[in-house]
This record gives sequence, structure tokens and C-alpha cells, in this order.
Amino acid sequence: MAIYDLLEHVEKQEELSYHISEMKLGGDDSIPESHIFSSIAARLFFFMLLIADIAWGAATAALFLLSLIGNLLTGFKLFKLKKYFLRRWLNLKRAFVCGVSLFVALFTPALGTMFACTYFLMYDKKGIDEVVPSVLQDQFKEFLSPSQ
Repeated sequence: MAIYDLLEHVEKQEELSYHISEMKLGGDDSIPESHIFSSIAARLFFFMLLIADIAWGAATAALFLLSLIGNLLTGFKLFKLKKYFLRRWLNLKRAFVCGVSLFVALFTPALGTMFACTYFLMYDKKGIDEVVPSVLQDQFKEFLSPSQ
């Protein structure tokens, strides 16, 4: 497991606050352009993911309702149909959690990411392979693996 320097964040924050106070004293109230661009880009990508998640949730809800009707007609006797129904229920919960996380991430990206990480690490570890992007899967697996 990687070793993180906890004081590095504090040092960077102190440097940033010093830089901001220097900007205000000098009369320059502008925010660096790279910060504005990255902030807008992050929110734009979270918005696009939210739109995709809403579409995924709608499709999953439709399949969930169809499988519910099929299960009610058969009295939950068909194993494969019951398994399909339970899978759609799980996907519906995943779509809801991802939607809430992405909505929160539009305003505070770190908090939205934390919501999603908390859900998948605590309640749905198998969902890491199925829902979480491959770029982030290694980080999740690092947290799940016991330290050596």
C-alpha cells in the first residue's frame, strides 16, 4: 500500500493561501486561468456522466418493471427470471447511487467522488469491477487488498 504524506496537503494549502494573499495585496484579484478551465472541464464531464447515468437508470427501470411483471405472472417460480429481476434491482440501486454522487460532484467534485467510493467500498464491492471506470479500479483494489 502506498504511503501518503499527510502534511504535504497542509504545506500546499499554506503556499496557496500565501499566494492568494499576495494577489489581493497586489491588487490582482484574478484567478489563474488553468484553475478556471479545470473546474469547468470537471463539471462538464460530471454533467455528461450524469446524463448517461440518467439514461442508464431509465433503461434499467424499464427492464426492472418488465421483469417484475413477468415474475408476478409466474409467481417467482422461474429461477432465471427471478435472478434477472434481482440483477435489475441491483443495477437500479447502482444507477441511483451514481446519479446522486454525480449530482453532488457538479457542485463539489471531491464530495461526490467520496459518496460513490463509500457506497462501493462498503456495500457493493463487486460493483467496482462492473461500474467504476477502469482508471479508478486500481485505486479501489489497493484499498481493498490487505497490507503486506
